[in-house]
Amino acid sequence: MFMDVLPILASAAEEQPPALSVALAVEDFAPTLLAFAGFLLLAPSALGRIGAVLMGAGGASKSTWKLLHAAWSIDVDWLDDLLFPLLAAGGLLLALSLHQSLRWWRWPLLLIGAGVATLAVQAHSVQPAFVFATAIVIWISVLGTVRAWKHGNALAAGLFPVSVLAVIVLVPLRGHAASDALAFQWVQQGMNTMAQGIFFVAALLTYRAVKGKGKDFTDADTVDRQWPADEHTGYDGTRRYEPQGGRRRRL
Repeated sequence: MFMDVLPILASAAEEQPPALSVALAVEDFAPTLLAFAGFLLLAPSALGRIGAVLMGAGGASKSTWKLLHAAWSIDVDWLDDLLFPLLAAGGLLLALSLHQSLRWWRWPLLLIGAGVATLAVQAHSVQPAFVFATAIVIWISVLGTVRAWKHGNALAAGLFPVSVLAVIVLVPLRGHAASDALAFQWVQQGMNTMAQGIFFVAALLTYRAVKGKGKDFTDADTVDRQWPADEHTGYDGTRRYEPQGGRRRRL
């Protein structure tokens, strides 16, 4: 339930959720797993994969809290509270790794992350993490769009913003008079699952595009610089190129 952070903007962060059915709580693991898989596929480095795991842990903690609450009326507050800190921390790491891959500046993210952490500690509140988590999840979709476009997959580049828009549509639904009704919750849950499914498909297409090229364009440039070629002319007047240090064939 990663991108549920956007619908929550329509309600107070501390507001108690409506009663959940067990089936609805179990289904909540579906968007959680889809989003986690998408973040993991999108991660370009070990740092990003660590971030994706943290984000997955945050989503799983929230889904577990829902299941305990729905099935056994057990309210484990710390499971509920873990969502935004883990989502914010993991999102920061994933965004940093994507910035590095795209060769974008990383220090603004680091400064913002440090500021949010400081504010959260001083205020003894998860609200700063809640706001930052919302922003960083959207920013990761923006980075995913750029990464997909860079590697030539226009479909994936278009699906990332669609997944964000699908979640934004949920915002007015949270303020609907029937939002506490079980049937209406299923509608919201279905839209959230659809949004995470779109995000997963976009991340998968991006991963396949990157893997198809063998490496990022930036990495390819590095390899080209590491393996310069010697130029010489054959007997037929054509120019031939061979890597430095290799044995030349006699022409």
